[in-house]
Amino acid sequence: MKALQILIVLAVGYLIGSVLPALIIGKMLNGVDIRKYGSGNPGTTNVLRTMGIGPAILVFTIDVLKGVVATLFAKIVMPDDVVLGVTLAGFAVICGHNWPLYFGFRGGKAVATSIGVALVATPVITLVVIALALIVLIIKRYVSLTSIVGSILYFFAILIFAKEYWFLALIIMVVIIIRHRENIKRLLNGTERKIGERVKLQ
Repeated sequence: MKALQILIVLAVGYLIGSVLPALIIGKMLNGVDIRKYGSGNPGTTNVLRTMGIGPAILVFTIDVLKGVVATLFAKIVMPDDVVLGVTLAGFAVICGHNWPLYFGFRGGKAVATSIGVALVATPVITLVVIALALIVLIIKRYVSLTSIVGSILYFFAILIFAKEYWFLALIIMVVIIIRHRENIKRLLNGTERKIGERVKLQ
């Protein structure tokens, strides 16, 4: 029975994660594949640069909700082992966003989706980390740097205050850092774009 629960949580989480609102909204509003413009990433920041704040807010909200829905579903399916369920769902929905079934396995970086997962797992810790990360964004204006710092802060906060979710926090941190490896290179080279810079859709 538990094996079936695990399979259901993983499958549903992955399928939910595979829905990429940045690509859907890009096609609907502009008739473009957002992965061909700006940074090429189908996420909030690239949508902001290419299509503006309205579509970016919509994309961010849906991506966060993907993480929320997947982890809440896991709590319902695995009520006797919530930590395992949430961890598995978090892993699956993040994988779905990064390597989506519906879009040729070319997805985003799962920052917003990870926020959704973390909000369900550890809401107070997550909100505090978001507040701290926003300070980095305000000062440095690099979304990539903010995302990386936020994931690291979340991991260490979990180690201190909610050890049961350490593996989930590790997954989030490792995936975000790996998916931002090109951003890290640009940060080191001084060529990373700051928030607010626009890219025209041709």
